[in-house]
Amino acid sequence: LGVWQTIILATTLAFISGYALTLIPFVRRGVPLKMALKTVWLGELVSISAMEFAMNFTDYHLGGMTASSLANPLFWLGYLGALGAGFLAGLPVNYWLLRRNLKNCH
Repeated sequence: LGVWQTIILATTLAFISGYALTLIPFVRRGVPLKMALKTVWLGELVSISAMEFAMNFTDYHLGGMTASSLANPLFWLGYLGALGAGFLAGLPVNYWLLRRNLKNCH
């Protein structure tokens, strides 16, 4: 895939999995899906957006997105850098969201 296709795919999958993993505990407790979505949409939107921006930016600039295969060390450099960047970007955002009650721990 090209760089932009990779970014779009990664971001789409991040939102799908992020919302799904957040909604599952609500739905299991009997909260209707519509109400659960109203509860979590803003916190997850901000959190995942910050994380994905940092991860894609880092992966792109370290060359991981342009690596020809998984055997290429650039892929792993970009991957490891992106993981660290996503964590570092998401941590203060999630802290801020939790402090403002815009996101809750389950």
